[in-house]
Amino acid sequence: MIPACQLKPSGAPFVSTKTAPILFIHIPKTAGTSFRKGAENFFGSQHIVYDYGGDASATSSLARQMLYGEHEDFWCFARACEEAGTALVAGHFEASRFVPLFGVARAVTFLRDPLQRVASWYVHALRRFDYKGSFRDFYSRSSIRNRQSRALRGVSLEAIGVVGLTERYEQSLELINGCYGTEIDVHFNNAVRKDAGSLHKVSAADEAEIRRLNKEDCALYERALALFAQRYQLFRQGQPWAHARLVEAKPGRISGWAWWEGGRDEPVEVEIWINGEIRERVFALEPRSQLHRLTPPRGGYVGFHAPINVSPGDAVQCRIVPTGQRFPWKPLKVEVPSTP
Repeated sequence: MIPACQLKPSGAPFVSTKTAPILFIHIPKTAGTSFRKGAENFFGSQHIVYDYGGDASATSSLARQMLYGEHEDFWCFARACEEAGTALVAGHFEASRFVPLFGVARAVTFLRDPLQRVASWYVHALRRFDYKGSFRDFYSRSSIRNRQSRALRGVSLEAIGVVGLTERYEQSLELINGCYGTEIDVHFNNAVRKDAGSLHKVSAADEAEIRRLNKEDCALYERALALFAQRYQLFRQGQPWAHARLVEAKPGRISGWAWWEGGRDEPVEVEIWINGEIRERVFALEPRSQLHRLTPPRGGYVGFHAPINVSPGDAVQCRIVPTGQRFPWKPLKVEVPSTP
């Protein structure tokens, strides 16, 4: 069978002039179903494509045809979505599945306290799937551990368009609507209304074990909390957010990347601070080939570097001009060079 997008060839390469759809990475038990319902109310279900797996009834026919048939053609899938005016692509998939097609700036997800998410998932398994095992048996399964980190594997948290928090759902929608010019309303399905607003009671022993088994998720959530607090404060002040990361801090070289939220095209100006003192100002306009798979803004010309001499133990932090946004959220200590 000929792949669908080859049935109607054109004389020139496909270059979309339409806005790429928002990409919603739906991590289970993070209020994603509520977000889906709110998005359906705003966009209309006919403008949303779901991918919850080849056997899932919720998966849209477009995704089923192009991603689960004889030919798995992601490029044709993206082209079909954009030609159809798809506003949202959503499902239980890893970010790396579609980010190269639609761009990391269009990606949205929600994170939740790992302990509460696992407890909520267990309750859901008991109610929905008649799970018979114990709580410990459930959270000890490898498929349950670090599910949030695995969903975002290979994609920096700082690069994702909007990372919302289940515990701050309404404020998260404010950020999403502000970033993409949408008006998605607050919608709670019955399960989330009863679940997200209250904390599951977990024994001290279970809590310690869950946090041990989900160390990656706990670290990810801690970063997400800090980023969200900083971003929401800037949002309330009417200031733009910059996606930014300090990638390298070693003797003779400080480097990272930065770009503005919401598709702003001008380069970001960055101050580099060492031990609480400003040392350099640079613009983030260098190419970063390692980011190309994420299809970042400005064609990947978002990098910066400065040949600054630093010593082991020095604290390095950057600041966005003119908003004052600092990154990383706590200063990075220069490490002692490893010996061969």
